[in-house]
Amino acid sequence: MTSKVILFSYTNYPSLISNLEREGVKMGQNGLLRHGSFTFDLQGVSRAASHQIVRHRIASFSQQSQRYVKITRSYGYLKPSGIPEDLKVPVEIHGQKLDLTFSDVMDLTRQAEEGLVAKGIKAEDGRYLRPNAATTNIVMSMSPRQLIHFFNLRCAPDAQWEIRDLAWSMYAAVSLVAPQVFGPLPAADESDYIKKRVLLVSDLVQKQTEMFEKTPPGELFHLELQPYLDFAHPVDGFVRKY
Repeated sequence: MTSKVILFSYTNYPSLISNLEREGVKMGQNGLLRHGSFTFDLQGVSRAASHQIVRHRIASFSQQSQRYVKITRSYGYLKPSGIPEDLKVPVEIHGQKLDLTFSDVMDLTRQAEEGLVAKGIKAEDGRYLRPNAATTNIVMSMSPRQLIHFFNLRCAPDAQWEIRDLAWSMYAAVSLVAPQVFGPLPAADESDYIKKRVLLVSDLVQKQTEMFEKTPPGELFHLELQPYLDFAHPVDGFVRKY
């Protein structure tokens, strides 16, 4: 399943700086980090990743409800790339032995949840069967200072693969719309992995800046990041043009 990272609201720094200067106010780098906001719509992320994201308590979140969103067979899940499609594991149910793939187990939990709801069980109780791989959507807002802290942690090579892919997509998006705020990450001073990726993102963003500037206001610009960043799973990045 393909995840989506959509930067749909953000501070227009050139406009902000210009308006402040007309009022006689000059803002340094620290001011830019404090006064600003970036809001992302993260779609098709696993519950496992969303639990990590909301640990960043200095951010604001709105997450899709499992209690009120109707269960259908169309809801998805995210399979770690490290688990082969054809890998089967033995399980035993009431003495009957079965060999199941990851997809088999996901489909069983989905069928069981739907079956409980069909028999009159409340959806809020049936959802207890849902695995961490089940996907959800979450809206997240952060200031630049908070985002830099998030990137330093979640872009690191030892970060969990899914949230690391999301973090690099988010970093590329903010680098496109606010290059005067988001330069090289502080963590790059201590990590060659991050340093190389920061340079790669910078190059990718520079090559797409002209196309982004030509995008009509209000439309989404598709920020091409793959296969250059070699993500562990498919992620599409988008930025709304102001």
